[in-house]
Amino acid sequence: MAVISGADYLSLANEYASARDKHLAMKQDFFDAVYAIVLLNTIDPEVDLLGRFHGSYLVNSSQIDSSELFLAAIRTLQNHVIVRSGLGTVDAYLDNQGITVPRTFATLSANAGFTLSESNID
Repeated sequence: MAVISGADYLSLANEYASARDKHLAMKQDFFDAVYAIVLLNTIDPEVDLLGRFHGSYLVNSSQIDSSELFLAAIRTLQNHVIVRSGLGTVDAYLDNQGITVPRTFATLSANAGFTLSESNID
């Protein structure tokens, strides 16, 4: 059976970990924008802008906190290595390939239903 190579798997894991880390950092950017409005200390701009920017922060924060956007792809990847490698688990595949994944990716994997052993996490 043809299975994704360890190098390619690790590349995908690194890219998804990086994307998730950037995704989480966006929350602070939204907060910083709201805080910048508060610091204007000028009534009209604050009144005009604060409600909408704070609302945007709240909506985006709840979406950013969720990892759902990432999970379908990760489930597909993990199912692929289980089925195609014939090794039975993602941990067995990682051991076989001699690779470890970033903690952020391991967290996403666990959220997708595939908990990884600590020995397979950077």
